[in-house]
Amino acid sequence: MIMFNAGTLILAAASGTLVGIGGTLALYPTHDQLSGAIAEPALCAKLAASGLEIPPPAEALEAFRRAKNTDQATLRIGECSKNIMGPGVQCTVKYKLRTSWKGEGDGVVAFSRGPDGWQAMQLQ
Repeated sequence: MIMFNAGTLILAAASGTLVGIGGTLALYPTHDQLSGAIAEPALCAKLAASGLEIPPPAEALEAFRRAKNTDQATLRIGECSKNIMGPGVQCTVKYKLRTSWKGEGDGVVAFSRGPDGWQAMQLQ
């Protein structure tokens, strides 16, 4: 039978937690890095390396508003990948359909470029 010392377990858990927090803070991007990636998508290595055509934020918002038939929607695009269900890309998003709503919803929106500009369709 193995007996564990409660103090040793608490010390190990606390040490692991501190190492995890330290690693997160050390690798967390700075405000300037995030601002640069948002202002210039080419600075975001994952998006630039993927070779995907991703709509600019303003055009993505306009397409999303048309798809949802509201001029009050807000949209923040996250990570994008090739759309496996059709042309274009699918992106994780945070959105609100009304500016007066407090919380944002999470979802996945497909974007594709058509003759009239970007089109959007919410998948999740």
